[in-house]
Amino acid sequence: MEKTVKILITGKLHDIALKLLNNQPSELAVSESLKIVYIPDAPRDIILKEIEDTHVLISRSETDVDAELLRKAKKLSVVARAAVGYGNIDCDLATEMGILVVNTPGKNTNSAAELTMGLLLALVRKIPQAHMSTSAGGWNRHKFSGTELGDKTIGIVGLGNVGHRVAKFAKGFDMRVIAYDPYISEDVFRKNQAERKNTLEELLAECDVLSVHVPLNKETKGMISLVELKKMRKGGIILNAARGGIVAERALLEVLNEGYIVGAAIDTFDNEPKPLQELIAHPNVIVTPHIGASTAEAQYRIGETIAIQVLKALRGEIVDYPVNLPHVSLLGSNDLKVFSVLSEKVSRFGAQIFDFQPAILKLTVKANLNKEDLQVLKLSAIKGFLSHASEEFVSYVNAEKILQRKGLEFEIEMTPSSSAKNELLFEVYGKGTSEKISVGAVLYDGKFARLSSINDFLFEIELDNDLIVMQNHDRPGVIGDVGSYLAKNNVNIAQFELSRNRRGGMAMSLIRIDGDLESEVVAGLRKLPNLISARLVSGL
Repeated sequence: MEKTVKILITGKLHDIALKLLNNQPSELAVSESLKIVYIPDAPRDIILKEIEDTHVLISRSETDVDAELLRKAKKLSVVARAAVGYGNIDCDLATEMGILVVNTPGKNTNSAAELTMGLLLALVRKIPQAHMSTSAGGWNRHKFSGTELGDKTIGIVGLGNVGHRVAKFAKGFDMRVIAYDPYISEDVFRKNQAERKNTLEELLAECDVLSVHVPLNKETKGMISLVELKKMRKGGIILNAARGGIVAERALLEVLNEGYIVGAAIDTFDNEPKPLQELIAHPNVIVTPHIGASTAEAQYRIGETIAIQVLKALRGEIVDYPVNLPHVSLLGSNDLKVFSVLSEKVSRFGAQIFDFQPAILKLTVKANLNKEDLQVLKLSAIKGFLSHASEEFVSYVNAEKILQRKGLEFEIEMTPSSSAKNELLFEVYGKGTSEKISVGAVLYDGKFARLSSINDFLFEIELDNDLIVMQNHDRPGVIGDVGSYLAKNNVNIAQFELSRNRRGGMAMSLIRIDGDLESEVVAGLRKLPNLISARLVSGL
């Protein structure tokens, strides 16, 4: 019976997202049928009712993905945030529950940076006030005298996706650009012509305009409080087109009322859609309703990206933009993606062919990988093993925790490779015994993946379709008997690989088959002459 995956969408998305989900590209198509429930801006009670049987939630800032919602979601495996920020998601609880959280960083970069500069220009040139006065019939050119940006100093907190674009635009207005970001290398500062400040205090002391471009998290919430605001030059300006809560709103209101800060332009607020009334009504404040990503171009990119990420997650692949995937940076080369899939398949294979109580899993890798890439392979191997060995939903997020709960150890080691051939060996060791099973694989030229060994038996076989793993005595007639038996049961052989340890000794065969195989057929194989064992390995 075909499984139906329910995707609940609670925020407005560009039509491209719905088109991709309804008409999946062949390279991203999932085997399950999708039931898409599109209820943008639905009330909370409706969302809580719908979430109970939802597998994938696609949300925007309007939906609080909090503990109440997550605990009602009995089938939820993916939360996809159609934006950069994810402050409305309880990521710690999602991780604990094995729920993958993804977002779409960089897709509204230009839109948010352009809005930041637009807000700054509107503020220093008093454009909104001049518009309102003139459209009402007034004509007072002297009342709306402003200041230029040239030679002013803008201090940027966070030189990431949006911050570095703001730096570039500010340079175009002949501003001096200084920045504070302890997680960015010196090369990035140089590339963006931004002077590095080693502390936030150094930056505040020198800037005329302060613009924040950091995510909202435990580290950044309230990072610009009354203390920080008072460290700025008197007469400064505050910009926040990043996240509400980074700049303490009541503290900002206090320094605005004092005249210490002369203006603020804000797109994001602590309490949306009902921000602090005294702040948004202040005569020296310009506000917009969280429209940093509200351009046709950004919405298209976000919609396209979020749909692709959801389809990748449903296919069991590593997504490009994981929020809570531990220790894993964005996947770089296609080689790593293929290698990680191979690692998962090999370990899933290994989980289905041992007959003892496991204690230690070990992955030995022969390749040229960095620490982060090696971690990807580790998580892939754990996920592959547990996908067969655990009743829980296993993701890249919760794989290590489930492994720990199972009392299993995982070891990984790497030796450099001097060729275009990457190799891995997945081993399962018995508990308190000398029993061991090993499965080896090879990746040629970054794209041709083959299973290469089981214990001492050598093969070269693709790891797709279901496989029959068969052990037999090396005697005449075995292959003929097996082929005839499978043909009699309408089983088509896609590939047959035979390996033996010595002539007349033991032999092992791997048989790739087309279609499904009934358990009764496998049981019948075991009854053939000279067969020692036969089992089906599936889910590859």
